[in-house]
Amino acid sequence: MINGYDFKTIFSFFFKTGWRAKRTRLFIFFSLIPTLILLATKIIGLLRPVEFTAGEMFSKVVILLYFQLLIPLLALFYGTSIINDEVDNKTLIYLTTTPASKANIVLAKALAYLAMVVLMLGCGLVLAFVIAYANYLGNPMYIKHLLSFLLTMLLSILAYGSFFAFLGALMKKSVIAGIIFIFGWEHVVQYIPGTTQKLTIYHYVKSLLPIKLAKGNPLLMFQLQPSSFGEAVTTLVLLAALFLVITIFIFYKKEYVLTDNA
Repeated sequence: MINGYDFKTIFSFFFKTGWRAKRTRLFIFFSLIPTLILLATKIIGLLRPVEFTAGEMFSKVVILLYFQLLIPLLALFYGTSIINDEVDNKTLIYLTTTPASKANIVLAKALAYLAMVVLMLGCGLVLAFVIAYANYLGNPMYIKHLLSFLLTMLLSILAYGSFFAFLGALMKKSVIAGIIFIFGWEHVVQYIPGTTQKLTIYHYVKSLLPIKLAKGNPLLMFQLQPSSFGEAVTTLVLLAALFLVITIFIFYKKEYVLTDNA
């Protein structure tokens, strides 16, 4: 059973402690790298003629860095740490002996980490978009594109984070398995035409990106046979819900050994 008070307490605790962690500063810096690239591109373009614009750089580099690298990696780190951190730090026994249910623990901690990643990457994405398309922000079409990017970012973090939370609950070496999934399966299958693409999370993420701004990136959109907006959104939400439910089930049933040799 999910208790509102317990949920809020756990969420608040992990959200605050997560922001105070030293590693968070490093992740914030990584999330701003695409923005720094865009800013440098804009400045160079003002100083001398260049063959590419900031908008083209946004399409070819920034989207690639966010949606194909930073989002999966941060989702991997935070998703697997939902349970693994407690096991590694031997704090799981203290957390599970509180009045909060295990479902509360998983969902509240997952939401806290989701909020952190969305804030980190979302702020960077908005800044990058503003730098690249500063002259077009009064155009409703570009505002719509920005909202599409943010929605896609939210859903992709939710889907990837839930999947990696499942891996973290299932196995000890979940980070290694997650890296293989990101840079192996997800990267290879997206270049195979046909329905095989639908066996990856990244297919549905790409299907939601504004194609008019992203089509200049062959690495991002090559061989894409996109799903419809409704199918992509529904699939990502259902995947997230499914993996969270399975994670909670494993958390209830599995016996975690809190030793150095676990």
